[in-house]
Amino acid sequence: MIVFAGPSLAGADAEVPDTFDMRPPAQQGDVYLATLETPRAIGIIDGYFEGVPAVWHKEILWALTQGIAVYGASSMGALRAAELDAFGMIGLGAIYEDYRDDVLEDDDEVALLHGPAEVGYPGLSLAMVNVRATLKAAQEAGVVSSNTAETLIARAKTEFYKTRTWDSIFRTGETGGQGDSALPTLQTWIAQNEVDQKRLDAQLLLRHMAEEAHRPPSASFHFEQTALWHDVVQIWRQRARQEVAAMQGGYRLTGGLSFRDD
Repeated sequence: MIVFAGPSLAGADAEVPDTFDMRPPAQQGDVYLATLETPRAIGIIDGYFEGVPAVWHKEILWALTQGIAVYGASSMGALRAAELDAFGMIGLGAIYEDYRDDVLEDDDEVALLHGPAEVGYPGLSLAMVNVRATLKAAQEAGVVSSNTAETLIARAKTEFYKTRTWDSIFRTGETGGQGDSALPTLQTWIAQNEVDQKRLDAQLLLRHMAEEAHRPPSASFHFEQTALWHDVVQIWRQRARQEVAAMQGGYRLTGGLSFRDD
């Protein structure tokens, strides 16, 4: 089974069963190329966005027509599953459910800045979905009022995804409800109880894929192999050949130090 993941599972190598072929966040063409290896299932957790073309919906549909189960959760996987669950893609986790139910709409809810593969994709900014999950838990624990939580969420939402951190959220503006006097207690609570919803959903996907029988899905739609589809398939195949040649030559080009992940 092939799973595309990065920052959502940063530092979790020991938690991943050997049955998974773990690969970097997916970019456009990666899911199609994975189908050529005829895996039992494909899991999409993280995917590149912004500077790199994102996973194309049609390559996921292609995988489904090939009898390969495709799962999505946490980040790019949650987005694509909410868009394609009607066609047979299997979505998992709270983030997927919120996109499916239109509780969340914006891509930036799961976007964050992170480091490269060489150092394990460490998160360098804070995903909006984790802000919401953490403040919800703090509110349920009686640490923060609903007014203050809503004010902090609104403040976080106005921040650019690359600069959003807990420090930046607490540093600017005025809170409502309890006022600034509640913030030190909240900050201390978050340091010990922060909710990483993206990680929780990613772990759920791995458990689900490991436990499920992965019966081949029955595609209930017609896949149209357009001229554009044939053109991009050739581009993706050529890219794969170049990557293989690069690795055989003793090196492999990698991306920059940071990029957007959805």
